[in-house]
Amino acid sequence: MKYVAEIPVRLGSKRVPKKNLRHILGKPMVGYAIDACKQSEFIDSVYVNSEADIMEKLCADYGVNFYRRTPELAEDHIVQDQFNYDFLSNIETENLVMVNPVSPLVTPKDIDDAIRFYEENQLDCLISIREEKLQAFFDHQPLNFNDQALLPMTQNLKPVQLCAWTVCIWNAKKFKEQFEAKGYAVFVGKYGLYPIDPIRSIKVSTEEDFQLAELYLSLKNTAAEKTITYYE
Repeated sequence: MKYVAEIPVRLGSKRVPKKNLRHILGKPMVGYAIDACKQSEFIDSVYVNSEADIMEKLCADYGVNFYRRTPELAEDHIVQDQFNYDFLSNIETENLVMVNPVSPLVTPKDIDDAIRFYEENQLDCLISIREEKLQAFFDHQPLNFNDQALLPMTQNLKPVQLCAWTVCIWNAKKFKEQFEAKGYAVFVGKYGLYPIDPIRSIKVSTEEDFQLAELYLSLKNTAAEKTITYYE
């Protein structure tokens, strides 16, 4: 298979308990990522990667595959490099497309456009990002402007690029080879940073994030019907 989608789900979230199973507008949050993958033009097969029995039941209901990770790979300190290597060691594919279940506003078009970008640029790795045109600091040092000069207008700034992790793609062979050689592999070979709309890349990490995602999803179907008006 050329493209396999993996949706990683760990049920041990402490900030928003069981967030991937929690309903947003009548659908479990992970269901939005599953549906986006199923509707993609390029995805050959969809897997949910989890340690939880209930996710196996949910996969059956949604008609997708369940990959059971070990309890050790579901612990708090485990990162993408580790569970993706385990997945790729057992599932055959040319390329892995990881779709984050905590970004429920992701669309099939986001996935397909990312895959096209990956192919057109002949990448080994694609990481989705969110771009922000704001004056930014890191560790009290300015990143994208001179703090000893006139303040630049935001439209003239170089955007700060933040990893969104909404959609990520890897060449499976190169990912495995680098992990086996170096013990890490998220940024492997020729990698590209792919901007995704800041609203659709919302990442649910807190209760406030959950409420915001729910609000955007509830407004999604009515936004096209709104007429823009101005004070006159």
